[in-house]
Parts: sequence; C-alpha cells; structure tokens
Amino acid sequence: MSWRRVAVIYAVLAALAGWVFLIDRGAPDPEVPASVAPAPSLLDTEASAVTALTFRKEGRVVRAQRVAQRWSVIEPAGVKIPPDLFDATVATLTTGQPAEELSQEPASAYAAYGLATPATTLEVSFGEVPPILVSLGDENPTRTAVYARRSDRPAIFLVGLNLRYYVDLVFGAAKP
Repeated sequence: MSWRRVAVIYAVLAALAGWVFLIDRGAPDPEVPASVAPAPSLLDTEASAVTALTFRKEGRVVRAQRVAQRWSVIEPAGVKIPPDLFDATVATLTTGQPAEELSQEPASAYAAYGLATPATTLEVSFGEVPPILVSLGDENPTRTAVYARRSDRPAIFLVGLNLRYYVDLVFGAAKP
C-alpha cells in the first residue's frame, strides 16, 4: 500500500471524525416517552389502607384483620391461613393490579355477568370509612379474568382471574 493511499484514508477518517464532533454532536436525544400513569385498580386505593377482609362463599365466612401490619384470622376461630394470601388478595384489588371498567349497567343486566346472585363476595374495610362489598361474577369468555362489581358503583369491572384463585386458596386453607 502506498503512502498516498494511507494519507487519503486518514483524511477521510479525519473528515468523518470532524463531522461527528462538530456537526452531529448537538443532535438532541430521542424523546423519552412520558411515564404512563398506572391503570386504576378496582378499589382505587393503596393496599395499606385496607384494614379487614371478609370473604363469603357458599355459606362459609372467613374474616381477617390487619393487626400491626400482619393479617390474623378472626373467623373461623383456630384456623391457620397464610397471611400472604390476604396480602395477595388485597394487592389484586388495590394498586397492585389494574381493573378495566367495562360498563355501567342497570341491575337487570347483572345476571349476564354472573353478578345478580354472586357466589363469592368480599367485604373490604378501611378503618373509619364504610366498607365496600366486592361481588365476583363469572369468568370472561377468554377465561383470563372475572367480572366484578363494587357496592358503591353501578359499573362492572374486569379483574384478573388470580383474584378468584386467591379466594379459593383462602377457603381451601380455612377447611377444618
């Protein structure tokens, strides 16, 4: 390779380096998308706000209360249920998982979603504030979520199927 060829290669490299450092250097960074606000949850509150839970299913009742940041079973007496099941249930209802608001239907339409006479209900207490009753209905057609309704709103929500799973685990652990 001749010296002339090497000099041309160095000249091209110097021109490219000059282009990058002088002209392209001030190019702005691509815009970073603004952070998306989390989707609303079924209860639209923080998990720490929940102080007590009452599960009702097929005539059975399980009550748990948060005492010193730990869940303890109140009813049925003497039953040991892992506190993590209550934490998981609360996380599914609160900011831990989004819920999709489907529609605001009249009470006559609740049967189509399995909410006219729900098999499972959860009473969620917040201390001084009146509790909210959450009714769980049928699964959606894709079997990935369940229909739910709050007692204080006419809207029907779609909540992840894991909520029903946690409720079933709580009742399974509460068997005598």
